[in-house]
Amino acid sequence: MSDNRQARVNRLAKQWNEEDIPPASINHWLAQFDREEQSIAMRLLECMEMHSWARLLRECRLLHQRLCRDLQDEGFDTNDWHDIDITRSFTCKSGDLIAYAYRKANCLPVTGFSSIEQLLATPPKQGERRALVVLDDYIGTGSQFLFHFLARQPAHLELLQRYARVRLAAVVVHDDARHKWRLLQQRCIRDVMAIEERQLACIDFSGERTQLIDALGQLDWTRCGLIAAERDFPITAHSSLTVDERHQLQKFLRRQHQKEGSGTTEFLLGHHTFFYGAPNALARVLLPLFKRVEDFTAYDPDTLIGLPARIINYNIENPDPITYLG
Repeated sequence: MSDNRQARVNRLAKQWNEEDIPPASINHWLAQFDREEQSIAMRLLECMEMHSWARLLRECRLLHQRLCRDLQDEGFDTNDWHDIDITRSFTCKSGDLIAYAYRKANCLPVTGFSSIEQLLATPPKQGERRALVVLDDYIGTGSQFLFHFLARQPAHLELLQRYARVRLAAVVVHDDARHKWRLLQQRCIRDVMAIEERQLACIDFSGERTQLIDALGQLDWTRCGLIAAERDFPITAHSSLTVDERHQLQKFLRRQHQKEGSGTTEFLLGHHTFFYGAPNALARVLLPLFKRVEDFTAYDPDTLIGLPARIINYNIENPDPITYLG
């Protein structure tokens, strides 16, 4: 390996500041490719955005500022938050962790956060004007929230209808989700359904297509906003790539896709990952470095190079979580 490339590897490891991804792990990952492919694989890594714990806290503060400005403009109390509820859509490692990080970064009391089950048990009263904030760390296609959390859950849909304003707030939002959100606000529900079927062609939606469209159509999407601290888009569109590098990277990722098979939403080719695990929007070839929190155990251990990132055990109902984050 040339001194120049090793310097780039060292620079990456320092920039990411993640102890589970030292220079040795990066070199190990690069070594799995043919020599002529290693250069573009290196460029792929250099276009990646790693959200360390310190960066995550900064972004949670930025997200909070944007959220407060938005809700203030709508007439809600962002000082005492007496008319705002905060939750997360799914009970999972990353959902609970982002609630913890958001609370720590903005010095918010744990009493201000509720599980969705708690909100279902005590929904807003008729005529009561409240806002609901649903937190997430990463939104790629938006399918989990739109279809799994809402359209297939009548109780959740009914709950959101009781709120005067709903905000889905995430650290990073992919352009794909933004596009769907604009369509929803224009009442183009069938277009959103068509995108879902096209993206998940392996799933037969024929038996529930009408029910899903009708469910999403019940919500007034002009009252629902999407707020983010950072934007994600396909890594092949990264501004630092030259035209030639862009073409090389597209070919490289196509070869890897054919070789390894597809992940759930890796067609998004996102370029943001987190110190505790990667979103499903990343190309599968990156998983040996950036583990997915929810499903890294689903892959053959022989394909996993390096150490999995530590998973943090945090529960939104626990005001005193035991965690190395302090």
